[in-house]
Amino acid sequence: MPETNAKRPKLLSPVGDESPSLPVLPHELILEILLRVPVRSLLRFRCVCKSWKTLISDPQFAKDHLRASTADPNMTHQRIVSSVLGNHFKIASFSVQSLFQNPSTPAEGRCFRMRRRNQILGSCNGLLCMFDVYKRCVRLWNPSTRLKSKRLSTGASSGAEITYHGFGYDHLNDKYKLLVVVEDIGPTVTKICTFGANSWTVLQNFPCQPTGWRGKFVGGTLNWIAKRGVSDDQWVIVSLDLGTETYGEVLLPDGDGHKIGNPVLDVLQNCLCVCFFDSNNAHWVVWLMKEYGVQKSWTKLMTIPHVVEVEDIMTDLVMIPEDQRGICKWYHSLDPLCISENGVVLVRTKFSKLVLYNPNDGRLDYRRIRQTLGLGYLYIYHQSLVSPRR
Repeated sequence: MPETNAKRPKLLSPVGDESPSLPVLPHELILEILLRVPVRSLLRFRCVCKSWKTLISDPQFAKDHLRASTADPNMTHQRIVSSVLGNHFKIASFSVQSLFQNPSTPAEGRCFRMRRRNQILGSCNGLLCMFDVYKRCVRLWNPSTRLKSKRLSTGASSGAEITYHGFGYDHLNDKYKLLVVVEDIGPTVTKICTFGANSWTVLQNFPCQPTGWRGKFVGGTLNWIAKRGVSDDQWVIVSLDLGTETYGEVLLPDGDGHKIGNPVLDVLQNCLCVCFFDSNNAHWVVWLMKEYGVQKSWTKLMTIPHVVEVEDIMTDLVMIPEDQRGICKWYHSLDPLCISENGVVLVRTKFSKLVLYNPNDGRLDYRRIRQTLGLGYLYIYHQSLVSPRR
């Protein structure tokens, strides 16, 4: 988030001047306390007094609160959101913190009922980018404040398909942007929507073909895994700088000389990470790029045992003995979602099952979610006060 020197409104004690004998906290201390308060409570605190309402409604306070919440090692303000398969009028949300606690207890979630059929195109700084399937338009939505931006037409026909897409924050221009690739009867079109300016800019198409639809946002860039050649191990990261709206390439780790198979790109600890299957050792390897764009900064974070799954009527994940693995399905991908302060990582399997892996003792815990229908793509969402109406 950009640093600014914006002046803050002076905070007054909520008791006002009618009780001078009562102790009054310095406004600097009140500010530090409020920066650590959950969004839902802050929305109620706007009614305490005018100065609190002014402060909590200040865009700079929203940025500072977001910065503090994303740095919270307890992941108190993080949630996982997803469209509900079979019911695109619902968005499911689960606390990340609860998924790391009490693995034996099914995680409870909450559902948002949408008025229209929507698809999530991305999550950034507490805003979800939503695509209205019927009206073919996009808008920003903050689930915490329930505020939405105006709809913006994509110009896509009813028969067109949005394939590659990515949503993120352009810190140079203080704007949120969405990239979409629209495939229709005519030529494929790649374009960027700038929210706030409510404008679309047509870009040149990708220099090479990504293997997945969703771009991953980190440090002002959107990123996709792509194949550079015809070989199975010629991979590269295609990046788009949201500030300059130009493409670039980021090199993957060398994989310790092993063949890279089924690489999956994600973001952990605000850094790009790639997870791929090491067929020589039959396990998954997670690498973290500590300095964006610098290949030498790739660091091996952990290895995850090769897990297998069977699906029964309860859609549970179970461990299968070595001699019975012929009847099981192998994971085709493993998607790291987030990591705790002590190194426990939450990963998603091909079928959107959630698994906790503790590299300290090698333990695997399979998280069950109280959800009648299945979940689609999973997004990490940070609760925030950031307004979609910018």
